[in-house]
Parts: sequence; structure tokens; C-alpha cells
Amino acid sequence: MRIAIGQMWQESNTFNRNLTRWSDFENWGIAVGPDIFEKYGQTGEIGGVLSGLRQWPEPPRELIGLARFTCWPWGAVESATAKRIFETFDEQLRIAGPLDAVCLVLHGAMAAEDEPDLSGALLERVRAKVGPDVPIVATFDLHANLTRRMLSNADLLCGYHTAPHLDSWQTGERAVRGLWKILKRGVQPQTVWRKLPMFTAAEYHNTFTGPPAPIYERLKQLEAEDDVLAANVAMVMPWFDAPQLGWTVMLTTSRRESRWEQTVDQLCSTCWSIRHELEAVDRLPPAEVVKRALAIGKHPIVIGDGADATNSGAPGDSTCLLRELLAAIKIPHGALTFMVDPVAVAEAYRVGVGGVFDADVGGRLAPEYSSPVRVRGVVEKLQNVEWILTGHISKNLPVNMGRGAIVRSGDVQILLVERGGPGSSPRLYESVGLDPRTCGIVVAKSPSGFRADYDPFVAGSLLADCPGCASPHWNEMRFDKITRPLWPLNSLATPNEANWCESGWVN
Repeated sequence: MRIAIGQMWQESNTFNRNLTRWSDFENWGIAVGPDIFEKYGQTGEIGGVLSGLRQWPEPPRELIGLARFTCWPWGAVESATAKRIFETFDEQLRIAGPLDAVCLVLHGAMAAEDEPDLSGALLERVRAKVGPDVPIVATFDLHANLTRRMLSNADLLCGYHTAPHLDSWQTGERAVRGLWKILKRGVQPQTVWRKLPMFTAAEYHNTFTGPPAPIYERLKQLEAEDDVLAANVAMVMPWFDAPQLGWTVMLTTSRRESRWEQTVDQLCSTCWSIRHELEAVDRLPPAEVVKRALAIGKHPIVIGDGADATNSGAPGDSTCLLRELLAAIKIPHGALTFMVDPVAVAEAYRVGVGGVFDADVGGRLAPEYSSPVRVRGVVEKLQNVEWILTGHISKNLPVNMGRGAIVRSGDVQILLVERGGPGSSPRLYESVGLDPRTCGIVVAKSPSGFRADYDPFVAGSLLADCPGCASPHWNEMRFDKITRPLWPLNSLATPNEANWCESGWVN
């Protein structure tokens, strides 16, 4: 048995003016052929897929690496880069020859300049290459925007069940458990799905303690049934201007039965009922959130800057919070924040460790949301920002955010980096010797995923209300491609008022 494995993963924030280019994928690690397994065989969903295949009673005789393209969330993919990615997959499929199955690791909310559904487009190309009889299974992020194109070209789709995303590995294992049933038990997957005309801010998407928690517990119960290959609710990436944007409820089973349609309807009803609760998020303006953090009198206090969340594809160069931290008269135990600004990094390297830093910082990549702030201080450290991410979003993922510089200005230490990366993880600061556990205030550029790693040790957490391309102020975002009506942009009493939403059986 010959099974091919590949990955095309990025969350695209279409409101980020900065395009994702080939060099961005190179930075996060492009691999083809056997290199995929040698370099990334213990990473994220690919690691889970390989682990799951090893658990089969009869493991496959041969595993074929196709291509691995991973990039941290950023702007839409440049058209020429998307073309090269597809051409690489085409060539590797040609080299691979006849296959018994294909397993792909996707995100599901990935767009190019001229293609709003890159995940669906890749599945479509792979289906055209391998033919209608070769099973294709794929994983996707909990914030995917699932489309009929994806469902029509895959036999089985398996998504994360957790937010913060702590089950990337397990999702890979779940996908190949379903593939086993298809290949070895002759199951013909049947998928019933329904699109919901809604999206919500990400702060309360917590599947452990938030409003959606009972929904995801129900999904796990459903997948414990032998007839169910996958149960999914995709809560959708909201900063993704694309046709048919919306939540999706989906159930893949071994046979078509009315009870599964009823189950999907029940899940949809629950999802719709919590939409207002998910939008009722308490956020504080920059000056107020810093004032509140200082008034708590305990430390550390983490401030989540969701609007500039690098985890949501924002540039990570907003100066709104930095400006307020620098203006504070006294911050007991100090403050930590970071800034994606390659120009400021270059200036820090020019003056060197111990040198006086006097330059503008931030506000360059997204000048429509904040302006540069003048920082006067001392360069304390220069080093590359490289580490391994295990936690929210992936497991054993190599991170390279380029050259870094720590600049101290008063009570504030700023980690300047050349490239975006995991703004949700304290490992970002720890990788350069900073300790978020002992500081007074620490900034996480993440709306909710930061809780997975920060909650165990912080004295409290607050959410900032700043401008940015991952802002939850929907009336300030220009949605041009979405299909309307769509809540909360439009008033809807029931999802049935949106006649564009698809539902029914696929396959």
C-alpha cells in the first residue's frame, strides 16, 4: 500500500496588506519527498499522521512525501507563489506514480491574491491527478472556512477539536483512523453538512471553558461511535474576506441516515444560539488596559492584543500598547512586549549591545492602524530568535523569527524581531532570556490562544481594544467578497434567512 502525504498550511488574513511570498514559506521550511518525514516527521499534524499510520494493524508498505509548505499567519499568498506551490505538488504527484491514498494537512482559511479558496483548489488538483477512486483525507484548522469544493474533492475531512489549538497531532491520528476504515473496511464515507451565516470574534472560542465547550464535547462523543468517521464544527477565521464565509457543521458517517441530519441540525441550533454570547467580549482601550493592569497590584498580568495578533495574521507592529507602556510613570517589575520591525532591528544591530538606541519603532507594516513611536533606550541583547513551539497551534514546530534585539526604555523591554511568529507563547520571550513569569506586564499578540500557555502562571489577564487588521470592530473592516446576509454584519433572526447557505449530503 502506497500513501502520499503533503502539507499546505497558512491562515491568511486578507486585511493584512502584506502578501505572503515564497521566501516566507522558505523561512518556515519547504520540504519535498522524503525530507518531509526526516525534517518534520515529529511536527504537528504530519507527526500525528505518521503516528496514526504506525498504529494500523498492517502499516502501509510505502509512504511518499509530496510537499510541505507551512507559513505563519500573514497576508494573502502572492499569486506567483501559489502557482509555484501548486506546480510543486503536481510534479511530486507525477513522480509518485500510482497511489492507494493521499493525506493532506491543510488550514482551510488560506487565500491567494486571485484565489479565495487555496485549500479547495489544491484538493481539486490532487483529485484530478489521482482520479475518483483514490481516497483523499485531509486535516484542517478549527477556524477553517469549509467549502463545497473542499468537501466534493475529499473523502474525509478532520478538523481540530480544541481552541486553544492543542490537538494538531491528535487530529492527524484521527484522520488516518478514518482512512483505515475506508481502505480496510470498505467504508464509503457520507458527509452531511450545513453552513451557518455567522462569524464571531475569536476571544471566546475557548473549547475548554468558553461557550462552545459543550459543542466540542458532543463532537468527541459522536466520534466515539463506530459509524462516525469525523464530527466537526469549524468556527471560521473572521478576518478572511471570501465567498460563503461562515461557520460549518459537518458529520461524516458510514451510511446516510436521517438521525445524522437531525444531529447536524441540533448542533447548528446550539451554535446559532451562542452567537451573541461569543460577541460580548470585554475589551479595554490601550490607556485603560495598562491602567487596569497596574491597578491589580499583582504580577504578571498578561494583556492580549487581538487586533495585532500575529496568530491571526496581523503584522505585529502596532504601537498602540507600546505607546501607553512607555508613557507609564512606573511599572513595578517592568513590562515585556515585542514588535515585528526589521528596520528597527537593523538599527539595533548598527548601534550594538550597550549602544544608545534612538529610533522610530513599529507602525511600518500597517501604517493605517498605528504610527511609529520614538523609542530612546539601550540595546541590551542581540541574537537570532529561534525556538521550538509546542502548545497552541502545533507540536515540535521549528520557529525562526529572524534576528532579534532587546531594547530597554525605562521600565519597558521591547523584543524587536524581523519576522512574525507565535505571539501567543511565552517561549518567544524565554528564547532570548526574558522571563514573562517575573515581570509586571507582558503583552501577548493573540486574542485567546495565549491562555493555553499563560493562564497557568499569570495573576490575571486583560484584553486590549486596539485598531488593527484583526480588529473585532466589523463595521470598520471592508468586506467585499463575502456572501450576504451574514451575521453580525447583517441582522438575521434565523439562519434560514440566508438562502445562500448550503446543506445536505455530499459523496
